[in-house]
Amino acid sequence: MSIDWLEELSLRVDRGEEFFACPGTGRNEWFVSTDLGDLRIKAQRTANAQRYDAGLYRLVNKGDVTGEDGFLVVRSIMDPGGRGEPNLKWCLVDTKEAADMLRDVSQGPSPFFGAVLEETFSPSKTRHAKDNSQP
Repeated sequence: MSIDWLEELSLRVDRGEEFFACPGTGRNEWFVSTDLGDLRIKAQRTANAQRYDAGLYRLVNKGDVTGEDGFLVVRSIMDPGGRGEPNLKWCLVDTKEAADMLRDVSQGPSPFFGAVLEETFSPSKTRHAKDNSQP
């Protein structure tokens, strides 16, 4: 169940295990993983698809957040996917109060995480225009 996965993630983050997150191309879609290399690829793909900067965040205990950090919150816990994978809709907010108000409470108050910006990925500069010049 998705809430179980989320609670386990919270315990692991609180124990100091390193987890990272980046937005996906879908609305409220985020990827969470320990594999920083894989998330870098996904963050760049998101930046290219959305045509704006995408951040890569380190998840921390919500009590360890400083003023410039944010919070990653689960807005909606949905039925698990076909293979039992968690199906969550996320959002990034600036304050602990906003995180507390926006988190999903359908199965009890869901945990939320401090989010520290580690890297920013800008859209790749590629040429998509046709060359209409005459020889």
